[in-house]
Amino acid sequence: MNYSMFVEQITKIIERRLDHRAQIHISRIQKVNNPPTDGMTILLPGENTAPAIYLDSFYQEYLLGIDLDTIAEEILDFHHDNRKTSTFDLSFYMNFDLARKNIVCRLVNYETNRLLLNSVPYQRFLDLAIIYYYRMDDSVFGRSSILVRNAHMDMWGISLERLHAIALANTKLLLPFRLDSMDRFLCERIPGYSLLMPEPQHPPIYILTNEEFYFGAVNIIFSDVLEQISRDTCENFYVLPSSIHECLILPFGSSDHDLSWECLQEIVTEINEKYVSPEDVLGNQIYQYTRATRGLQLVSVRK
Repeated sequence: MNYSMFVEQITKIIERRLDHRAQIHISRIQKVNNPPTDGMTILLPGENTAPAIYLDSFYQEYLLGIDLDTIAEEILDFHHDNRKTSTFDLSFYMNFDLARKNIVCRLVNYETNRLLLNSVPYQRFLDLAIIYYYRMDDSVFGRSSILVRNAHMDMWGISLERLHAIALANTKLLLPFRLDSMDRFLCERIPGYSLLMPEPQHPPIYILTNEEFYFGAVNIIFSDVLEQISRDTCENFYVLPSSIHECLILPFGSSDHDLSWECLQEIVTEINEKYVSPEDVLGNQIYQYTRATRGLQLVSVRK
């Protein structure tokens, strides 16, 4: 059975299991850092939101010999465990004057997300792209986001320039940057780390993120943030994109311990390959900021 037939058959089984009371939709979903995939949503009577259930992994189970009834049961169990019993009013999102106060920005890798960028507004930033999302913090749905797409822009009737300006201002207001030493960062996030704290790093390493530790790498687009880091740490520094959520800051030019670009490249590559999930990877390049140029520059291109 090929993939299309699998989707058709598993949908029919789930419809029967739910006595044809549910609306089942299959949508092609493009996520950051990933190829397109099919997502199933199951809406029961009275519901207007449902978790997306990605079918690729279930098809792989079928190819390994798991029968369709068992897979359907797994899908229904996942839906039951992740569905929300409350409805969510999304009508506000139709009105830009209501939605605009929570629209912020984040960074993704440009090359890795070329297909996604065909359907969303964005602006280039070095080898990266700035994209936009609506930030939700709901008591029922928790922290989540709605990616701003071209269709939303058409619905709102606004320009990319206006969206960009609003998102920049909101990002700085709602998600202010945070700069910590590596030791302080780890002490706060790893229980017991302070008891095992090693000798201070040479050169020192800092973590740039935001107060929520979520999509915090976007702070490298703000020139005033980079200038403050330069004043507070060292005039010149490297930026290593350790994930979409944070960047490493390494001062250079004031120590015999300065690392070569090649070494920094290896560090970034190793972090991405061993410690960062694929959907959280920002890139393998490194950047430098110098007080003389007051700007961020790409200084290493991976061959």
